[in-house]
Amino acid sequence: MTQVPDAATRWKDALASWAIPDWILAQAREDPWALPVTLFENKRPDNISPSHRRALESLTPAATVLDVGAGRCAMSLPLRPPAQRIVAVDSARAMLENSPADITILGRWPDVAPQAGRASVVVCGHVLYNVADLPPFVTGLTDAAERRVVVEITQSHPRNRALERALWRHFWNLERPEVPTWEDAVAVVREAGIKPEVELWESQQRGGFESLEELASWMRQTVCLTPGRDEEVRAIVLEHATEVDGLWRLSPEPRALATLWWDVPSPTP
Repeated sequence: MTQVPDAATRWKDALASWAIPDWILAQAREDPWALPVTLFENKRPDNISPSHRRALESLTPAATVLDVGAGRCAMSLPLRPPAQRIVAVDSARAMLENSPADITILGRWPDVAPQAGRASVVVCGHVLYNVADLPPFVTGLTDAAERRVVVEITQSHPRNRALERALWRHFWNLERPEVPTWEDAVAVVREAGIKPEVELWESQQRGGFESLEELASWMRQTVCLTPGRDEEVRAIVLEHATEVDGLWRLSPEPRALATLWWDVPSPTP
């Protein structure tokens, strides 16, 4: 009888299916997985999302928030106040430069958990799809939280966009995967002994590009093309992208998001 893989293995295998074929990767001049800082800038820090509301429910004045995979602190900055201190962890040095956080820690989670210490609330936005070994990652979030953990992800893989799928199909005749999804993430979290609450919602992209050329250049990089293909890429980008409030975004459609949260039991006296 064939053994059915556990949720953690299914998650790991699904992420592995996103690997770019070697013959395409060999032609890339830049890292196709690199993410520009501008994509993480929160232009409206006063805009409170369902994820922020779940975090605020467990925050008291003068509390500390730990933001894992912080980027530009879009998950944590709207929580101050009532939070008094933000500790930001990120594996990309560029994300932590000029960070609005009070304390920044460069490194991968949960490796740097001892440096980060514990916080009243731990938040983690748009990181899970970058984590192949998910169980120790989420248990590390729980261990660092005194009251609650709040995780935000897209409902499907963040590179599963119509624009990117069109580019891969046009230039390389390559179809991209459909998995994993938020449901796969929840299955792993539950398998780790955590019972998360889940809220599904939609929102416009927080960040964006100041010019169409910047967006097209990044899209060209993600599909392993040389700069000489910019005009071809730009034509396809124009079929999908939109300009909103002076920023170019990858799609006019709102992003489908999922918020997962769970409370941490108080220690037994």
